[in-house]
Parts: sequence; structure tokens; C-alpha cells
Amino acid sequence: MQVYEGIYDVVADNLEKAGRKFAYGKSTFLSDVANHPQIVDISRYELLKNPQYFQAVYVAVYRRLPEKKTERAWRNRYGMRTEEFRRVLLKEVVNSSVVAINHIQFINNPYFEQRRGIRYRLFGLLYGLTDKSSLREFGKKLPVPVQN
Repeated sequence: MQVYEGIYDVVADNLEKAGRKFAYGKSTFLSDVANHPQIVDISRYELLKNPQYFQAVYVAVYRRLPEKKTERAWRNRYGMRTEEFRRVLLKEVVNSSVVAINHIQFINNPYFEQRRGIRYRLFGLLYGLTDKSSLREFGKKLPVPVQN
């Protein structure tokens, strides 16, 4: 982790010299380093405060920072008790289509048991099949008469 901290510090320093700011917080960056893309280990985030916890979980699941609108909505909840905030956040994220489609597993989650099994996997496939962007990509590969 010291190597990754050093990398972060160098990049953040270079961005600062260029008049820009690193989009990820250091704690978010370090929480997501060397993680498997389909496994989110909640125990890696337990020392983070609510704002950093939100950003780290969001990046781990969605592989990007939250939009401004989403961040504003969650900013109003940062004052919640830590356990309550984490339970609400994780419930919302676990129930997202991204988690179902990508078969993301939450491990070491002390707040609740994640749904698993064949039914959950089928819902993930259903989400994937009804995703408009993937249907659009599939449709573009079809012959023009079929597309029409």
C-alpha cells in the first residue's frame, strides 16, 4: 500500500502544479486498489467517515465517481449515524441493476445478508437483457430491414 500511496501523492502533486485537483480522495483510491471488480470487501472501508465511505463504495461498484446530483442527494445524509448511513447506502447500492448485471458480491458486510442464488442471478440476466444501451448495440448489428 505504501507504493500506491506514493503513486497517489506524486499524481496529486503533479495535478496541483498544473492547477487541477485529483477527482478521487486518497482514501477512496487506496480502498479500491487491487480489488477484484466483482467483489466489494466492506471491511476495507470501515475506518472511513461517511463522505469517504460513500465515495469509496460508489467507485468500487460503479467504477466511477458519482454525478453531482447523486453526491448532493447523499451529502444531506452524511450527518446520519455511521451504521445507519452505511446500511442505507449499501441497501440502495446492492439493489441496483449494476450489481445484478455484473454479479458483484459484497463480502464482510455486517449490516445485512446480500441476496444470492439462482433467482438473483436470473434477475441479473433479465436486467442485462432489458438494458436499453445493450439492446441498442445489439440492434445495430442486425440487418437494416430488421432494425426498421
